[in-house]
Amino acid sequence: MLSQFIIIFTIPLLMSLVLTPAIISLAKYAGAMDIPNERKVHKFPIPRLGGLAIYLSFFISLVLCIYFNPTINFINPSTGIMLLVSLTLVLILGIWDDIKQISPGKKFIGQWLAATIVYLAGFRISAITSPFDLELMNLGIFDYPATILWIVGITNAFNLIDGLDGLASGIALIASLTIFSLSLMREDLTSAFLSLLLVGATLGFLRYNFNKAKIFLGDSGSLFIGFALAILSMMSATKGSTAFSILIPILTLGLPIMDTLLSMVRRSMRSIVSDDETPKPFAKKLVSIFYPDKGHIHHQLMSFGISDRKVVIILYVVSIIFSVGAFAVTIANTIIAIPILIIIGLATFLGVNQLGYKEMALLRNGTLLPIYEKPFFKSSLFHGFLDLGSISLAFGITLYLTFTNQSDFVFDNAFYKNLAIISGTQFSVLFFGGIYKLTMKQLGLGDLLKIVKVITVSVFFTWIIFSLVYQSFSYLNLGFILLNFYLLITFVLGGRLLFNILNYLSHNDDPNGRKKVLVYGAGADGLKIIEQITKNSFYNIFPVGILDDDPHLLGKRINGFKILGSHWNLPQILKVTAVDEILVFNDNLQQEVIKRLVKIANAHRIKIRYPKIGLEELQFYNMNSKYNQQIFAFDKSESSMQNMMH
Repeated sequence: MLSQFIIIFTIPLLMSLVLTPAIISLAKYAGAMDIPNERKVHKFPIPRLGGLAIYLSFFISLVLCIYFNPTINFINPSTGIMLLVSLTLVLILGIWDDIKQISPGKKFIGQWLAATIVYLAGFRISAITSPFDLELMNLGIFDYPATILWIVGITNAFNLIDGLDGLASGIALIASLTIFSLSLMREDLTSAFLSLLLVGATLGFLRYNFNKAKIFLGDSGSLFIGFALAILSMMSATKGSTAFSILIPILTLGLPIMDTLLSMVRRSMRSIVSDDETPKPFAKKLVSIFYPDKGHIHHQLMSFGISDRKVVIILYVVSIIFSVGAFAVTIANTIIAIPILIIIGLATFLGVNQLGYKEMALLRNGTLLPIYEKPFFKSSLFHGFLDLGSISLAFGITLYLTFTNQSDFVFDNAFYKNLAIISGTQFSVLFFGGIYKLTMKQLGLGDLLKIVKVITVSVFFTWIIFSLVYQSFSYLNLGFILLNFYLLITFVLGGRLLFNILNYLSHNDDPNGRKKVLVYGAGADGLKIIEQITKNSFYNIFPVGILDDDPHLLGKRINGFKILGSHWNLPQILKVTAVDEILVFNDNLQQEVIKRLVKIANAHRIKIRYPKIGLEELQFYNMNSKYNQQIFAFDKSESSMQNMMH
């Protein structure tokens, strides 16, 4: 067996070493050159079509291995032909784009057709791991979209990550070796042999692709490698029957998956909260998510001053760590795998956080808050769709958790019929209950209580309707009703309170050039004013903390703002905290306190201001007259605090 492995590895390696120089000459002749631009790292035109070298090395080696050693049973002929057709289709699509660029839409259609052929060949994702009991849950009719999403997603992931010399091909080499090793552990010789062929072909090509590259993968290479790895990882995963088997390919291809998800999130947020004067249609915003940019993981690392070669090596190490995680989960294969996955997840989160993506600090920088000003997000239509999703999700989770045998749970006709009944009943009650007359930004306690009351009535009506439709409805027991009520109220209220949660978390945002102010004497009314001026960009203010003379409040938080100390601690606070101004919200300060504040502020060259609160008289002139209403304004005189003392 060892000698066979050596042969299967050596033949594509030698083929790739021999064919790649010829493909370099062919690419120059065909004009398949990668021209530098503002998004590219290289300075001179580099030949593409690298995928053709890997493709030829892979399939010629496959034919030679089968011819000289018929005992090697790779795959049955009909299935093999379908895989060959799909991989060839992807290669042609990539070559077309290398020579003459094509639109993302045409790329997607071609990838979808190729992925459909793979699905028809019998390679599909038919089950996923349940997060509740770690058992495999059959997807039923959803196996087709799940398979297409996986294949097309991984294919494009390698296309996106191909931005530096040797990056995509090196990560593909690591992933192929991982699949080969995992397949051997599972005694899946077909996946092991095919992945080892890809290892040899990729390693030979990497000789010419590593820094300084003589040839690039191009779309022909990145699409072909991504497509092949998507199939191989899926083939290997389906051989396992454990709960964690479906997670192994995700870890194996962890780096390109992570980079793709980050790119999608970044571009989505940038598109949604864009402040362009000429708003783009939703369709164009959606398509813009797929356009390339210079914000991938390797670009972020390079922005820290790390060289191209070091960035590639760092990402190789990250990819190896993901592969080690895949091995650890495979070997553990029990509940022990859960802490391993948690550690990998935490490490990934911390690593992404260190990259410094501004778009990813959504919870802290208030980036999502402007979404609530969009007309669509204020409409009852949006709220209705949001609640329909909440109702469906609550019903599905409740039904699954209360199902007698969760491993037998499937999305069948009975499920969709019951979903239609419960969605229609609960949504009707929510609609006629008047909750769509409430806004998401200004929700008071009375509004929340009204929503709770309406949801309670909706769940009660659900029980009545089901009792009428089904004389005995086995899984609509008290536990089902209580769990559905809990989940529904959590999702519906959570969606409506999201604005307030984001606004609260954004108090800890980086000032981003705003004036850093220290607030003194902020009572209940003062805190409301602080919240309003923080939201309003006109005032350009960022509260860094609160001064309060109550020693029991030191270190605590009020509405997200930290209490730094009393006015006695102000000199020490100013030494460690950058402050531009001090806002005073207390009209009952003693003269000695005012004098002390002024003295400290003058010593640190800091202004002290206080708000004037009042309403101007409303005057009518004619039909076109305007009225002025002054909610509050800051006294802008530098001697405002001195005037308070007189």
